[in-house]
Amino acid sequence: MLRKSLLCAALMFVGCDNAKNDEESFREGLPSREMVEMKTPKSGGQGLTAFYGQGQTAEYYALTVGAAVTVNGGTLWVLNLIEEIVKHPPSSIEGDVAVWGPHTDSLSAVTWKLTVTRTDENSYSWNLEGKAKTAEDSAFVTVLSGTHTAAVDEDGERMKGFGSGEFLIDWEMSRTLPGANQNDMGTAEIHYSRTGAAAVASVEAEFTQIRDAEVLGGRLDATYRYKQAPGAGGELDFVIKKNIDLDPARGARENLAIKSRWEGTGAGRADIKLSGGDLFGEATVNECWDGNFLSAYFAVSFNPALGYGAVSACGNFSTPVYSTL
Repeated sequence: MLRKSLLCAALMFVGCDNAKNDEESFREGLPSREMVEMKTPKSGGQGLTAFYGQGQTAEYYALTVGAAVTVNGGTLWVLNLIEEIVKHPPSSIEGDVAVWGPHTDSLSAVTWKLTVTRTDENSYSWNLEGKAKTAEDSAFVTVLSGTHTAAVDEDGERMKGFGSGEFLIDWEMSRTLPGANQNDMGTAEIHYSRTGAAAVASVEAEFTQIRDAEVLGGRLDATYRYKQAPGAGGELDFVIKKNIDLDPARGARENLAIKSRWEGTGAGRADIKLSGGDLFGEATVNECWDGNFLSAYFAVSFNPALGYGAVSACGNFSTPVYSTL
């Protein structure tokens, strides 16, 4: 930062701050897909089998991948939309505020407007609004909003593709727009951090009252916590609160908490705890898989006869670790 400050002092008559208010600097005030994506063990082209058991694709490996896909699917489409919008020049830049739009794609029934505001040297707030193409400007509704801080190196220079921040997806508002997917419900609050090539990447996602695909008209809450070190394994905690008991006479929501950990080779372990709702006590399930994602160890607290394998097959994950979410 010192070298950067000296440079600004030397150029004080030109004004270093102006460099922070050009078109590209406002683009750097937005999150990218790479900053928010959850990465999971890859299957190397191996398909997931529909049958589970020892020597078959691990059920909870598949569930871990599915959880990451759920979060990525909920966030990446909006980030793709933002990236498409800012490929165009902004409509205006006035002081610390840049605006893209209002803009309507030729075959779209929705008009979008993106506003990015610089709040500090490398920090921004932003807001994405939409309305029906034929509606007045007063009809704009906010479907996505957040804050972002661009990461900088030791000289105070921004590092492209790195940063941290948070944003809120409001599917209740997006459903009011023409052509919106009416299955999108509730909200998602996302916190992310990817501040450098050597830093641990993390994503936290809080889904509130989203659609429960397994229950007609049902909704559920879900929480996800992900982190991964560059070139290494990772871990993903997720908790789903829904009525897992199929008996219609028991309608309370149970708590399904899963913690998955994996190495860079893909080998990993998932520890599951089921509690609350209409359950009497707690139940646990544990599964380990090898580098080919094949189930090698399985244990069920409420029915030991279903288990198989030796805990030694879990390698570096011989001890269960349960989610604390």
